[in-house]
Amino acid sequence: MLTAPRRGPIAMAYRVLVLPGVIAYLFAVSIVVLAADRFWLVDLLTFAWPYVVAAGLLLAVAALFTGRLKAIVIALVGLAIALIPAFDVPTARPSAAGGGLKVLTANLFVQNPEEPAVFIDLLRQEKPDIVVLQEATGRWAAALSAAGLFPYESGAEALSRDSIKVYSTLPIRAETELKRAFTEPKAYKQPLRLELDMRGKPLFLYAFHPETPRRLWQWRDRNAYLSAAADAVKGDLQRAPVIVAGDWNTPTWSPFYRGFLRQAGLASTAGGWLQPVTRFSLKLDRLAYIGATIDHVAVSPDISVRSHRVGPAFGSNHLPVIAELAMPET
Repeated sequence: MLTAPRRGPIAMAYRVLVLPGVIAYLFAVSIVVLAADRFWLVDLLTFAWPYVVAAGLLLAVAALFTGRLKAIVIALVGLAIALIPAFDVPTARPSAAGGGLKVLTANLFVQNPEEPAVFIDLLRQEKPDIVVLQEATGRWAAALSAAGLFPYESGAEALSRDSIKVYSTLPIRAETELKRAFTEPKAYKQPLRLELDMRGKPLFLYAFHPETPRRLWQWRDRNAYLSAAADAVKGDLQRAPVIVAGDWNTPTWSPFYRGFLRQAGLASTAGGWLQPVTRFSLKLDRLAYIGATIDHVAVSPDISVRSHRVGPAFGSNHLPVIAELAMPET
């Protein structure tokens, strides 16, 4: 039976720190898991969810150290609840097949101090088939086009409107911006939808960059953006494979990320509950990997994943995400 001394520093720590801490933790994570889909500030906590889980692990260790059964049980229940969002993410099937399609998505960052040549060198090394860029300026787009790495690219409208640019080794059959209804006065962003030609068959690509939810209206618009895009993707799934890539401004642990995947019928290419940071603060210089996982590649059920990883820094406050995919036989 687990017991602890009734007096002394451990007993004092149990009463003053450990027991109140595990109770508060259980309450906090339960609120987030149950209510993040309804309240803006609650959902914002999911940006730091890996660190919340790490705090739960520390509390569980502290509870074990005190030897008090009540604290141990509460800490483990809180930790289990905190892990629910990670295990609730639909994940694409792994594949060991060779060949396939490599997709790279990156937010270039409008204040990027590096020259485009740094990123172009990365593209030469990785040799992706599809590149989805956000916060692309005219200067960067011109440099990438002049590099001659990709025979096909998206048009100027998406670049001027949403700073989205797509490069592809696959022919682009059609390009449209999803015309969704706006409910917020300042809203303007639209997902970019491209139909690519993959060995004579269609492949739909959606390039994402919704609002970052720093304000309440941005949070509502981001959620509306994802919902409208999910409906469009669901319709395209009836015709051909679908890939969605970009800076989603939505962490893996948010109910809106999981909700999009389920509504659209897609799966994440990233597996596991501890995923690498893709967006970080340049001021912290990536100390202790402080940041969030908000850049994603999602795929339709007929596409499996050979690998998913982040690439090296190139001057942006985002890291590129690279997914190597095994495409369905045609």
